[in-house]
Amino acid sequence: MSFVVLTSKERENLVDLFFKLRKKGEHSPHARMEAFTALRCLKAVHSNAIEDKRVDRIFLQVLLHNAGISDKSLISTHYNNASNELKGQEEMLRWLESQVSQGTEFSISLLLEMHRYIFGKTFPDSAGRFRQEEVRISRMAHRPPHHSKVQQLLYQQFETINQRLFSIDSITHENFFNVLRLSAEVHYLVAHVHPFEDGNGRIARAAGDYAMLVHGFYYDVIMTDYRDVYLDALEECTLVDPDPLFHFIEYSYLETLRRIAGFFDHVAVES
Repeated sequence: MSFVVLTSKERENLVDLFFKLRKKGEHSPHARMEAFTALRCLKAVHSNAIEDKRVDRIFLQVLLHNAGISDKSLISTHYNNASNELKGQEEMLRWLESQVSQGTEFSISLLLEMHRYIFGKTFPDSAGRFRQEEVRISRMAHRPPHHSKVQQLLYQQFETINQRLFSIDSITHENFFNVLRLSAEVHYLVAHVHPFEDGNGRIARAAGDYAMLVHGFYYDVIMTDYRDVYLDALEECTLVDPDPLFHFIEYSYLETLRRIAGFFDHVAVES
């Protein structure tokens, strides 16, 4: 799959589908909750699979649904850690949804708590704490900033992002893509700063989702099949130009909405 940019027609279809599904969700709140549950699970599985190729998606689904033997450590430490992190991420996404209802803004504490949810059982000593040493990202040219600059960089950018994000009163056809762009910006910001020893990709994707959740959007699920294209888009971004990731998220979000459109069609038929 090569780098993709939606056509003008596809962008129109994306916006139309968003409003169509939003209306159906308002008409059937239970179906909306079910769609969120499905996307939350799908996102947890694929977000973890993007980071760890050693555990197949099928086994991640087994872990998420507590199937198989209860003590995963009897199989291997790595498998047990994958189980804890997967369940922790799903819990973290639920917690993020609760923060939306409270009007919580992006902050250092929000990011740290997200990380604590995922890694609290796997790495209790470093969970919810920024890195204290230099890191390199495998297979990527980007070199994250010095660890002493992490908090300052995040704080400065969060202030601007919050102002823009919470100044949007309601979603219209005109400002729809503004939210996706803000999602791309915060997503890339976290990936660029790389504030943690581990889990930066999962936190970055969830942070990007939070910008969307604030305005009633569904999650964007970046499928493992698009991993290489997604990472290429990240590689091409800068803090002042997140366009490559923004265009990828447009594509990914259209795919995500198409996935749940069939479910809502069944709800409409049966109602």
